[in-house]
Amino acid sequence: MKKKALLLAAVVLIAFVLPSCISVKEVGKVNMISNRNVSMKTDYALLSSYSGGSKAELKKSKAENIEQAVDQTVRKVPGGEFLMNAKINLVYHKISGKAFFAVEGDVYGLASSNGTAERSYRGFKAGDKVNWGNKISGFKSGTIKSIKDDKTCLVETEDGKVIEKKYDDISKQ
Repeated sequence: MKKKALLLAAVVLIAFVLPSCISVKEVGKVNMISNRNVSMKTDYALLSSYSGGSKAELKKSKAENIEQAVDQTVRKVPGGEFLMNAKINLVYHKISGKAFFAVEGDVYGLASSNGTAERSYRGFKAGDKVNWGNKISGFKSGTIKSIKDDKTCLVETEDGKVIEKKYDDISKQ
């Protein structure tokens, strides 16, 4: 009976303590923030709204200063240049006892000729012809359909299938 009570207490502790292992305090709000030079003559478009604000993203934050936090949020969105309507947060990790900065907001990047956001990452953008594979399994090719995130993109193969590929695994034709 005591073992069941201890097990139940452990489950309750894990269920209620671990999900709340961070506390977030808002430091301030800014209309626009960037670590890069932004030209007012250039057209920018919204790439991602409210980026960096989910609990999972806040938990992952390890930025020791605001500059690192801005870079972390902007670089997570392919083609990101700056943040608008941003909130700067101080995230306290209760388990480690350390505090980090996190920034959340709307990520903007360069607009294409039709006024929409042209998302590109590591030199890849939608419409690029790419190759992947090796001598053993054979080389394959396809066309990038969309930029998914900072690690992968969606590629349409020659036979019409859409697959997810890592940027490290592909090269331009």
